Amino acid sequence: MQKCYKCGSKQIVKNGKVFGWQRYKCKECGYQFTKNAPAGKPLHIKLLTHTMYSAGFSMRQIANIIGITAQSISRWIKRWHNTYTEEMMSSENFMKVSSDELLEIMNICPDDQYIVLRDVLSSGAEVYITVKLPPQK
Repeated sequence: MQKCYKCGSKQIVKNGKVFGWQRYKCKECGYQFTKNAPAGKPLHIKLLTHTMYSAGFSMRQIANIIGITAQSISRWIKRWHNTYTEEMMSSENFMKVSSDELLEIMNICPDDQYIVLRDVLSSGAEVYITVKLPPQK
């Protein structure tokens, strides 16, 4: 159920369409609004951005690779820096490895399960983020 963005009331009614989007009106405060599609980049892109920054890339370089503004990169880094510890910001945690070394580092066994996120950035670069799932009980 939708709520009014201004007062939080659930007493809303449809109120026409604007550019193909359904318009709503709050019965309590009279505020009119449209429900917008979610904005922003997915979480894995933000994680990639943070990793690249920690590895020594400049905000402008990251912005060019990912295809967003350097201001957005700066905003993400500031928000995430407040959330994560200094240890994650250390570039010592990041290294370039071969596929064989990667398998050894990840300590893969047949019962392990992973989530692999694949994205193609606007620069054409392919990004793969692999997350090892905890063992099932």
